[in-house]
Amino acid sequence: MYQGLLDTNDSEDKAGLYSRVFPEGTYSPTAFRLLMSYLQKLVDQFLALEQWQNTPAAVESDLVQAYRQKGLDRHFQDALQLAKLTLERQPLRNSEYYLRSGALLWEKARYNSQPLPEYEQYLIGLSDHADLIWLTQKLRYLCLHTGYRTRFNSTRDLSLRREVETILESYDFLENTAISTWYDCLKMLEVPDAADYFSRLKQGVLTHGLSFDQDELRDLHLFAINYCIRRVNEGQTGFFHDIMDFYKDGLAKGLLLENGILSHFTYYNIVAAGLQTREYEWVEAFIPGYRNTLERSYRDSAYSFNLARLKFARKAYDEALELLQHSNYHEPLLHMAAKTMALKIYYALEEYDVLSAHLEAFIKYIRRKPGLGYHRNNYLQLARYTQKLIGLNWNDKSEVQALRQKIAAEPVLTEREWLLEQF
Repeated sequence: MYQGLLDTNDSEDKAGLYSRVFPEGTYSPTAFRLLMSYLQKLVDQFLALEQWQNTPAAVESDLVQAYRQKGLDRHFQDALQLAKLTLERQPLRNSEYYLRSGALLWEKARYNSQPLPEYEQYLIGLSDHADLIWLTQKLRYLCLHTGYRTRFNSTRDLSLRREVETILESYDFLENTAISTWYDCLKMLEVPDAADYFSRLKQGVLTHGLSFDQDELRDLHLFAINYCIRRVNEGQTGFFHDIMDFYKDGLAKGLLLENGILSHFTYYNIVAAGLQTREYEWVEAFIPGYRNTLERSYRDSAYSFNLARLKFARKAYDEALELLQHSNYHEPLLHMAAKTMALKIYYALEEYDVLSAHLEAFIKYIRRKPGLGYHRNNYLQLARYTQKLIGLNWNDKSEVQALRQKIAAEPVLTEREWLLEQF
């Protein structure tokens, strides 16, 4: 039935599919629904089995439990030894690792029905593993919640935050890589001005990244990147280099792609960071290299726009203009970003007549386009200040200074830095 669904075409109805798969059967809606229900259960079981098989040492450690429950001594011993080897040979040293390691210790303790002298050591080991599992998971959840609070201005606290701090101050858990990395991440989010936490997090993630699974690594990279973006927005542009380090590492490890797809927002951000650090050759390779990983509906526009950004950064203005003029940007914000780039090019080339016509069309577009929100005023201000730059009497120092001060004093202004550079 599954193969029949794969081979079906849009025009074939349920009865046709059923008769093709079961040529001697009699179609009925009830029989078809029942068959699809059975198929769904098989798919669910397959996906669960595939997930189980892909979890490091899951098969081996669960087999240990099965042999113990069945009282198969020799098989139990062999399976236990294999499970330990499999677990230690894989690189993860996160909560999942300690959970599996603790489970094997628990099976070994339960294997002997009578308490032995070493039984206490089993209990001590199990307790230590439980501490590591709880702390790594708790610190990760605290990081996720702190990030949520920052984004949505929540005032709610998670339980036991202070107790976690006390535990870490009282015991040597920070010697554990997973715990120390998540703790540095949490402190980085809570105390952003303390740069040491970010430095240690960066070293821990980029050096010990294999200790974490893909989901954990993705979270750690995004926490670090968002932190760096906030610092850049505060004027500390040196963090662009850190952003690039995390983007490059994330791309190399496949962390930034979801089911093989790279978000077009991430694509734009990577190019922007690369241009800020002047890694033009790297960006030139990245733009076409990841073009086909973009969502199909954004592929052409994202590619042409970002290639134009690279050409603009290299002052290849004619090539940048050609890319902008032969591309259709249906998203309003992307359209305005393209118009803004063209504006800068016309100004740099001193084509003031063309620029004046461009600005008039730009202003009309902004006024008639609904749903722009605060972007409307931002771009209108940019266009109007550019018009004033064109008409400015540069020989009148008081007029020049007055306009410069007015631009600098605007509370919110897109491209303020570019406007001030013209003075």
